[in-house]
Parts: sequence; structure tokens; C-alpha cells
Amino acid sequence: MLSPELNSLIDAALTDGLLTDQERAVIKKRALLEGYDPDEVDIYINSRLQQMQIDAQGAVAKVRKCPACGAIISYMQTRCPQCGTEITNVGATKSVQKLSDMINEISATELIKEKRQVRIKNAITSFPVPTTKEDIMEFLFLAAPNAKKKKSFLGTLGPALTMGLIVFVIFFILGLLTVTNGESLSEAAGGGVVLGIFFGVPAALIGHFALKKKVEPIRDQNKMAEVWRNKCEQVIAKAKFILREDAGAMNTIRDIEKDLKLTK
Repeated sequence: MLSPELNSLIDAALTDGLLTDQERAVIKKRALLEGYDPDEVDIYINSRLQQMQIDAQGAVAKVRKCPACGAIISYMQTRCPQCGTEITNVGATKSVQKLSDMINEISATELIKEKRQVRIKNAITSFPVPTTKEDIMEFLFLAAPNAKKKKSFLGTLGPALTMGLIVFVIFFILGLLTVTNGESLSEAAGGGVVLGIFFGVPAALIGHFALKKKVEPIRDQNKMAEVWRNKCEQVIAKAKFILREDAGAMNTIRDIEKDLKLTK
């Protein structure tokens, strides 16, 4: 059993259903000071978050009636077992809209970039997996494009390193060309290194400030892409169970899975 003080701290951190890295670190530090194993407390926190997600899913897990014949239908079913009528998402929670509104609200209210990214990441990670056909398909159509990383040479190496390397290589080659003027190859290489460093460092600084605005959005998107990708895997796993008898939906899901390279 945890102390009342530590439990109160955890409750306060989980009030909004989200947990930032800073909040988790504070809780683990407090646990260590009170003599608890931080890893065990971390497991407890994760179980609390998972239970909150299950509870949220349970809120929409209600029994429905078929609009055609009135038969009782589980929320997991997309077609009436009695008359075969396809059950549309009438009155169901619109997962895409709810998550989109949540992300927009965080983006509009959280001014500190690092905190904003953590809150959005937690919102996506902890958001309940959709359990109806319409919500599943809409969610995947939203999430799939966001789950792709942008390929960029600048985004990979960074603007400073990129510009510095380009200028260094240019002037290193120019230094090597001086071998034709009677210098030895080692002397030419040394001259190339000196020229490369002399001009490469200023180029790196210029590159950092000139290209930073172009690179940062790519890096930010790629960080979030992994979060969206993991969520897509969860939704697809659920979809394969719920929609396994819906050939059309399964074909679409397999196409998305293939596009995201989730298939092994």
C-alpha cells in the first residue's frame, strides 16, 4: 500500500487522464524518498492509466437494438445476427472528432512547445480504441497520414551539421586540388582540413539559424508519427477482431496496414 500523500500526488497528476514525463518523474522521486521502489510505483501508475482507458471504453460499451428488427445487439457487432442489417454508428461517440477537438484545445491553450507535445502525445496514447466500424475507419483515416514520417536529409542531420559538412567537403576538395601545384598529398589534405574547418564552422552557424524553421516542423511531425503509428497498430488489432467478417472493411484495413508497413 502506498502512503496517503503519495496516493494524493498520483491522483492529482491523473486528474485530467494524462501524465507528463515531468509528473511521472516527480512521483517516482517522491516514491524513492518514502522508501518505495520507483519501478513498482511506475507499474502502478501505468495500471491506473490503463484502467482509466478501460473505464472510458466501458462508457460507450452499451447494448443496442437493431433498427430493423429490434434484436439486442452487442456494441461489438457491426451487423444484426438476426436479420443481417448493418448497424451504423447512430449516437456513438465520434472518436475522430473528440480526439481532434482535444488536440486542437491543447494546441491552442498550451504555449510551451515541450509541454504541448507531451500533452498531445499522452492524449493520443491514452485515448480509448474505437469499437464501432464507423469510428474505427474514421480514426484510421485520420491517424494513418499522421503516422508517416517525413523523409528529409536536413531533418535527419540537422541544419547546422548539414551546412557545415557541405562547406567542409567543398573546401577540403579545394585543398586536395592544390596537390597539382607541387604540394604532397598529405600537405594538400591538411590544407583541405584547415580550409574546411575555417569555412565550415561559420557555415554551420548560418545553417542553424537559416534552416531551423524549416527543419523543426519535420522533426516535430516525426516525433508524433511514432505515437500515431502505435495507436494505429492498436486500432487495427481491434478492427481485425470486430470487423473480421466485413470483407470490404478488412480490405481497406489491410491497405492501411500495408501503407504504414505494419505487416510482417
